[in-house]
Amino acid sequence: MNTTQLECFVSLASTLNFAKTAEQVYLTQPAVTKEIQSLESELSSKLFIRTTRSVTLTDVGRQFLPEANSILSSYYHAKDWIASFHSKSKSSLRIGYMDSHTLPFITQVLSKIKNRFEKLIPSFTVDQTDTNLNRLVHGQTDLVIGIKDSRFSDDSIDFKTLHMDGFVLVFPKDHPVVKIAESQKLTEISKEMIWDYPQVVQIPPYLLKNVFSKGSRVLPVNEKLDNIICSFASEVYALVKDGFGFAFVPEYLAIPDSELVFYQFKDTKRAPFGIYYRKESLESKDSAVSQFLLEALV
Repeated sequence: MNTTQLECFVSLASTLNFAKTAEQVYLTQPAVTKEIQSLESELSSKLFIRTTRSVTLTDVGRQFLPEANSILSSYYHAKDWIASFHSKSKSSLRIGYMDSHTLPFITQVLSKIKNRFEKLIPSFTVDQTDTNLNRLVHGQTDLVIGIKDSRFSDDSIDFKTLHMDGFVLVFPKDHPVVKIAESQKLTEISKEMIWDYPQVVQIPPYLLKNVFSKGSRVLPVNEKLDNIICSFASEVYALVKDGFGFAFVPEYLAIPDSELVFYQFKDTKRAPFGIYYRKESLESKDSAVSQFLLEALV
């Protein structure tokens, strides 16, 4: 039994999809299949029921899942401890986030804590939130920063809310709504004012299927118009600047830009913005994770 087998098993138990697991563990789909088959052979038991349409855990698979998570957690904890022992005065801090527009917040906190360590070495992983959370569970990153994912749950992971994040509207300077708002001296924009204009919609790929299959909408979208869907705030800003439409942007991603105009959305919904971390990482109050959380909460 090895960590690759266990990582494939834990990921597949979550995704129930070989293609998605292959993406998460950075292997080809045939390689994932081989690792699962090898683990099943070693354990002399089927862990999944596979058909042409679905993948489900067997009873043995469900009971083995907590054990697999525990083994991986112990392995990565030991690996981190040994790495820390060899690096001595070095303090590493691995941070996952979804969009480059989160960096100003991250670097602001890092600048406040860097002098508390002889040598603080941050590293970053830009990826979808669900993939970064999978890394966090497996001990491959220390913090994941962003909007709380209501679908995620793991007993080893906690979430600190920094604030309740709303949405702001972003327009190119020559947009008709901007002209109306300026003439009426408005500071907030209502749904009625934007309804007839195309929108650049930001939906992370891992939520795309859920949004359309369940018809869930946090923000108003007039589907009769030629709207554009993209994944990241950087894409949103580029398209808005080039006149493809207006967009809703979470407050924490609303970085001032001389080519754009921002307005509060009158009927905004709010969601927790904060930091995911492994509970065990707070056992030492002097750790980089503890210090980052402490400063972020100020």
